[in-house]
Amino acid sequence: MSLPIHPIVIHFPIALAVIALSFDLGRWFWGRTRLIEAGFWGGSTPLLIAAMLGAFVSVASGLIAEASAPKTEVVRQMIESHETAAFIVSGGLAFLAFWRIALRGMFPKKGAYLYLGALLLVTVVLVYGAFLGGQMVYGHGVGVQLAP
Repeated sequence: MSLPIHPIVIHFPIALAVIALSFDLGRWFWGRTRLIEAGFWGGSTPLLIAAMLGAFVSVASGLIAEASAPKTEVVRQMIESHETAAFIVSGGLAFLAFWRIALRGMFPKKGAYLYLGALLLVTVVLVYGAFLGGQMVYGHGVGVQLAP
């Protein structure tokens, strides 16, 4: 039996994306100049970059783990939806991370609503994908080895 990497790594991009959203919403909501103008390392840019990298590793490990999943129709459909969510999240996190890198880590002053809306949408899709993953594990036993 190989080490199941996917359930180990998937929690990092989930937590990092939610924290980045929380930081950026708080930053925008309170509108303090010092918070909005925080530099590269003082803002949520490192969180987005780490979430993006974690999402890429999670997608790769999930595609590998898919080979050992049971092939019932319900599970197959859930896996397809889970994968679609994962690809949307990975692409969205990459877009947002590179947007912030292009701004040298600064919170976008122009397009703040677009940025926050995109980050919120990516986070909602991420939570939906995590919900599907939980349903597969706890509802259908995907990735669970029964005791002898």
